[in-house]
Amino acid sequence: MNLSILELNDELIEKYDVEAFLFHMIKISYKLDYVPEYHYDVVDLNKYYINPKKSAFFITINRNTNRLVATAAIREYDKNYHIKNRHYNHEDTASIYRVFVDPEYRRYKIATKMIEKIEKFCLEKGYKEIYLHTQKNSCGALPFWLKNHYKITQEMSNELGTIHMEKSLCSK
Repeated sequence: MNLSILELNDELIEKYDVEAFLFHMIKISYKLDYVPEYHYDVVDLNKYYINPKKSAFFITINRNTNRLVATAAIREYDKNYHIKNRHYNHEDTASIYRVFVDPEYRRYKIATKMIEKIEKFCLEKGYKEIYLHTQKNSCGALPFWLKNHYKITQEMSNELGTIHMEKSLCSK
């Protein structure tokens, strides 16, 4: 399989219809359509991932079919979650978003390669840690993050089964 990981830009957003891919993956992964409070970044990729200097959005393209098969994004931590004994900030903490791999392409280590690219980007930008959250019912997500050395910081008892996680970059 001939795959390329590219950093997203305006030309690639249109060429690969990234927004449509993201909403398709959200639909099959979470059974959700557009929900403004959750998906505001998807409809404005430039604002959240392309324009800010400490943000990036990566796509994986199958060069044999010229098809978008995976996404992963990183940006400054901008939430106000109350996580016990954790004090994240936008200068030192990055947040991972929109990690999706087309079901046909899973189990080829695509997400792992994209996370390695994100971690390298974070180190270059001076981040000290990476925050993310996932849901208990997100197929394969929790084992994937644990395998990649992300630690659970808090499990919520909300309807989504949210799990907050982090990884320190200081030891790299």
